[in-house]
Formats: sequence, structure tokens, C-alpha cells
Amino acid sequence: MTPLTLSVDARAQLEEVYRARTPRSAEAMARARRHMVRGLTRGWGYHRPYPLVGKRGEGPYLIDLDDNRYVDLANNGLSLIHGHAFAPVVEALRAAAGRGSGWLVPSEEQIEFARLLCERIEAFERVRFTNSGTESGMLAMKVARAFTGRPAVLKSIDGFHGSFDDLEVGLYDRPEEPGRVYLAPFGDAEGFERKLEQHGAEIAAVVLEPLLFSGLVTTAPPGFLRRVQEAAQRVGALFVLDDCLMLRLAFGGSAELYGLHPDLTFLGKFIGGGLPMGVTGGRAEVMDVLDPHREQPLYHGGSFNGNLLSSVTGRVSLEHLSTETIAAMNERGGWLRGELEQAAAELGLPLCTVGEGSVLGVYVTDTLARHSGQFMADEGTQLLHLAALAHGVFMGPGGEIALSSVVAGEALERARSGLLAAMSDVARLIEER
Repeated sequence: MTPLTLSVDARAQLEEVYRARTPRSAEAMARARRHMVRGLTRGWGYHRPYPLVGKRGEGPYLIDLDDNRYVDLANNGLSLIHGHAFAPVVEALRAAAGRGSGWLVPSEEQIEFARLLCERIEAFERVRFTNSGTESGMLAMKVARAFTGRPAVLKSIDGFHGSFDDLEVGLYDRPEEPGRVYLAPFGDAEGFERKLEQHGAEIAAVVLEPLLFSGLVTTAPPGFLRRVQEAAQRVGALFVLDDCLMLRLAFGGSAELYGLHPDLTFLGKFIGGGLPMGVTGGRAEVMDVLDPHREQPLYHGGSFNGNLLSSVTGRVSLEHLSTETIAAMNERGGWLRGELEQAAAELGLPLCTVGEGSVLGVYVTDTLARHSGQFMADEGTQLLHLAALAHGVFMGPGGEIALSSVVAGEALERARSGLLAAMSDVARLIEER
């Protein structure tokens, strides 16, 4: 991106408004910093001068300790597809909670959820449950290496697939690790093909997210995903799809939308209906490396894999994510994007938007390009985030937006009006610098 240089006074003005609105969050974060690094327990979500501290969530709204109400366009890192305290999920959870939380043996609910996933996602013949998207990505890499007998994976530069050491290569300026992890630029089919020609005999899997979300929302050029899939399969590597975030784009996930046929797919985020859960699934012959009846099965542990409560909430949430619901979310996302672009033109605000369906990145810049491996938006986009909070809209601190199914009607209009007011504030600050 081409950054906008803003004065220190510009940020100070917005921070003063933010501090005045959120004194209880400020006090709580001061206590949090005594016991947690910078007061946080995750990487994404930090912003200056301090993050909000939440009190409760209600449908499309997040409420902080000062009782400020925000239209939530971040949804806990896209893990709440139906917003907060979705009534069918709450009801199902309440009914199940008295029976326990997790057992060593399977449950009927776990078996039913596995059936639902295999019927819904074409590439799923067998599944294994995990506790997060990170764990499902780790398991997918283990399965691919065991099935192929090869040690390496190929992924995209800046592709985020959870907090797993191998899959963090290419992030934060971490270079390739020959024989273990190879890299190519996202969107560059020829670059992936060259790596596979050079190192195909070593590569167990090529792992891709259909569009990049972390750092900068980036969509794939037409044909890129299928070319990489074909190149991987030509050299005997598995094509692995990270659909943790983008399962939301179509009833059968992004594979359905883009016409892909992955060997393995891994899921996380909203797949547990608001509780921790991940899923790794794919072709039976690949997944069967985990079969304990094999002579040398691949071991996979996890005390809470497929636990009763996550199986219940995950199934109910997915059942309510219908084709019609997805289409409505995608339509609203496109409408909101158009509204922001029109307002930016009227304000003379340099704004770039990019996205697919209900997923959107909004950046205060005149040139859109990936930056150098650090997940931090430039100054203009950071100020837009801070201004949006002052107008009751909670978006990702790097300009990320993803609509839940309940951001509609009044909530959608509040999101639109709040973002437009925030854009007006930033435009004024740019003029005053």
C-alpha cells in the first residue's frame, strides 16, 4: 500500500474521543497488562491506544464495559457466523450442557455432525475433529506427509493457516525452509508450478486459502486455484484447502464456489457454532492413514476432539447456514462495499476495497499492494478503525470486515452510516494535515 502520512495530532484527536467513550475498558486493560502480555491472549485484535473489553454480545451487536454498543463486523475473527448468542445455538447448548462436556467415547451428536459434514462438503468422505483451525491444519499436514511419505509442503507467502510453526513460514518475513516448507506468491500460478517442478518429489501437500484474509484481503486471479491444484496432483502432492474462514462463501464451501476438488480440507472458526472446534476431512484413502487397524497408523490425540457441546453447537449453526442465508449475506456485503466506494468518491478519500461475497477489506490508501510480512495496517486504515469505533462500528483493526447472517436491516444501516461517518472524520483529518 501507499501509506498516507498523517500528523500526530490526527491520531490524538481520535484517541481522545475513544478514551472518553471507554474509560472502563482502559482501566480493565491496565489490570490485564499485569498478567498477560500487553493484556492480550491472542495476536489479532490489538490496536492503539488499547482494545475494548467486552461485556456481552447480542445478535449483531458487541457491548463493551461502558455499555457502548457496536455493530460487530469482526465476529471474533469470523468465528460467529450467526452473530452473538444465536438463539438456536443457545437453546441447543442449554439442553446438552447437563449431560456433560466431553467423553472418551463418541456421542450420537458427534456421529450426526460428521454425517452432516460429509453430506454437505463434496470432498469429505471421512473426517476427524480437532479443537481449532490451527489444530486441523496441523493434522492435515501430518496426514499428507504420512500418506505421501514426503517431508515438505508448499504454501503462499503471507498465507496464514493458524499458529503452527511450519505453516507460519512465509509470514513475518520468515524465509523458506528447504526440504520442509517452500513458498510461492499468492496469485502467481507459474510461481507455484515452478516450485512443484523443482521440488515435486519432496512435496507432500500444497496448502492454499482461496483468498487471503490476514494482513490484507487478497482475492485470487481467475483460474489460479485450479491451476495450482492440477500442478500439485501432477507431481503426486495433495491439494489441501484451508476453508476455515471461507466455508461461508457457498453451501459446500469455497471448493463449490471455485470448482475445486481438494484431497484434504481443513475447517475451524465458525464450524463449532461459537465453541472451539476444527475439522480435517477428505478422501477416504487419505484419511485412512489414521485407521488404528492399519499396521502403522498415524496417531492423533485430543481430549476434546468432537466433544459433545461443540458437536451440538456446530451442527445447529451449520444447519442454519442455508444457501439462502449465504446468498443474502453475500448480497449485503456487495451492497455495503458499493456504499463505501461511492461515499469515498464523494469525500475525495483515497479508499481501496477488495473482497468476495460477505468478506471485505477496506483500506485508506490510493494503491493496494501487499506489504512486507507484518500484519499491521498503515496509519490511514488504523485511523479509520478508531473512527469507526467512535461511531459504533467494530471492524477488524486492519480494515477487515465480514458480515454475519444477522447483520441486516437496522444493524446493516447502522454499519453503513457509522462507517460513512468514520470515513468523513478521516477525510477531514487528511485535509487538515
